[in-house]
Amino acid sequence: MARAKARKAAQQAEAQAESTPEPIVEAEDVDPKKTAVAAAVARAKARKAAQQAAKEQQNIEED
Repeated sequence: MARAKARKAAQQAEAQAESTPEPIVEAEDVDPKKTAVAAAVARAKARKAAQQAAKEQQNIEED
């Protein structure tokens, strides 16, 4: 059950990160590598937040 909640929290965090609009910049000013790195960082932050939420949820269930 805890795994299911952790998985759900991870999915919600990723969906939230994906739904956050990025500022629109002129196409000629965008570096594809920088865009890819920024997206990867956002995914990593969302994953970390989901793991932290799952860990907190697990601690609550243990108490």
